[in-house]
Amino acid sequence: MLAPSRRSFLYWLLLLVPTLAVGIGALLLLRREQVRLDEQARGVSALRRETIAARARQIAENVELLVGDVQGGLMATLNQAPATDPDGFFDAWGANNPLVRSTFRLAPDDRILRPTNVEAGRWLSAWLQAGVPWRGAKLTAQESELSRRERKDASANVAQAQTLRSSLQETARQSATADSLKKAEASAAAPAVAERTGWTPWRGPDGLHLIGWRQPVLGGVVGVEVNLAAIVARLGELLPRDGDLADAFAVREAGATRQSKTYTPGRESGAALGEADAIIVPLSDRLLPGWEVAGLVRAGAGGVGAGGGFFLGGSLLVGSFVVAILSGGLLLLRQARRSEEEAAQKTSFVANVSHEFKTPLTTIRLYAELLEQGRVRDAAQGGDYLRTIARETQRLARLVNNALDFSRLEQGQKKFAREPLDLTAAVTRLLDTHGPRVAEAGLTLRRDLPATVLSITTDRDALEQIVINLLDNACKYAAGGGEVTVALGPRPAGGVALAVLDRGPGVPAGHRARIFDKFHRVDDTLTAEKSGAGLGLSIARQLARGLGGELRHEPRPGGGASFVVELP
Repeated sequence: MLAPSRRSFLYWLLLLVPTLAVGIGALLLLRREQVRLDEQARGVSALRRETIAARARQIAENVELLVGDVQGGLMATLNQAPATDPDGFFDAWGANNPLVRSTFRLAPDDRILRPTNVEAGRWLSAWLQAGVPWRGAKLTAQESELSRRERKDASANVAQAQTLRSSLQETARQSATADSLKKAEASAAAPAVAERTGWTPWRGPDGLHLIGWRQPVLGGVVGVEVNLAAIVARLGELLPRDGDLADAFAVREAGATRQSKTYTPGRESGAALGEADAIIVPLSDRLLPGWEVAGLVRAGAGGVGAGGGFFLGGSLLVGSFVVAILSGGLLLLRQARRSEEEAAQKTSFVANVSHEFKTPLTTIRLYAELLEQGRVRDAAQGGDYLRTIARETQRLARLVNNALDFSRLEQGQKKFAREPLDLTAAVTRLLDTHGPRVAEAGLTLRRDLPATVLSITTDRDALEQIVINLLDNACKYAAGGGEVTVALGPRPAGGVALAVLDRGPGVPAGHRARIFDKFHRVDDTLTAEKSGAGLGLSIARQLARGLGGELRHEPRPGGGASFVVELP
């Protein structure tokens, strides 16, 4: 590696190491920040779960208080029913109180006296067959009221729940009518005394029934079934309406989903809530068995996963900066190495051209001095000296023309003077002029030219320079092949093709893609067996393309090389 290349590599290494160090440090900081954000997100998520759990418990307590108030109000009205012939009271009560679904009356032997419709009393028959509560453990009115008082003391009533409770309490205490109440009081000498009362939740085939019953002293049983649908329709008012927790709760039967008919909030416009992570608070089995308050935790609530997104975005940004810096450094290194290679090629070019110029000039000077000093044996020797001077002059002219053409082509200043040209005659004259040089190289010049005129419009000097460079290339590298052929003819696609074919060693496979590059030589040392600057083929191709054609190389069948110039 050359000293400038070492310096370029060192500069790039000095850029690489700090860049990688900064990138790794940035990734570590991003990772640390991600851990902090994840911990923060977990804390926020845990706090949110605690908040939802507390609100769910509060909602459950309010629901239980609400249902307890309804039961207490209905039981107070049930106790006002006359002991004998209460049907008129019950009819008026059911018609005026939306919380009453149905009322019933049983004989002392549990025979159904009310309702008289078999279909309406179907659920009552099923309940009686399951076992009536007044024939089991005794539940007094005081015990029923105790449960309600305990629940009342367990929660601080919020304004929203208190308003709803007051409304339902007022509704539940609605009796039949004032007239029916007066008739009920006058129908008995003394008020009926409730020996035993109670509330029994019972789940039948058609769903949950909340049944309040009373067993008077005179025997038989009267009762009321709560209109559960009316209560359920109002439970949504206990749920949060505004803020972050809106649409995060549901009062429902256990196992119900958002799409279930038993879902009570009635706000279907909220965000979709997942069921996998829900906080469940079951309601009292003595009030609403099988019902629950669900606090649903949204996926990603509280910023869960924000740390991962931060780390990913930050990593991509840091990676982009690192790649950009390293790519820029690599491009600078490649450009520096390419500049060094071009500088080395130009140095070699100058050295080779100087050597090429020096050789014919030395020869010309030597033979000119010999002629000047009269150091010749005879006229024949003097003629040889003159021919040598002429040959070296032509060689020097070719070198100068190549150098000038290369300079003009590199600067884009090469101008072509196109004119009509008989290509057959022009190539014939050119071969006649340079035939002796080909013969001196030990090659037999063969011509494959058409007998007719082949006219094109092109630049005569540029075309001659192309042919001279190709012949010069054959004389240098294919002298051992014994012959070189120049073929000319029209192309099937239009235009003409001029080919220079030799029987030399050919172009090595590893150099075929680069033989038209500037300064490229198979042997580019100053002590190379074949002299040259590596510009002949490059100039020939650029001139051919400047004329609107192309110069290409093909391995010649049977050995050797074939260079074909295609002109329009």
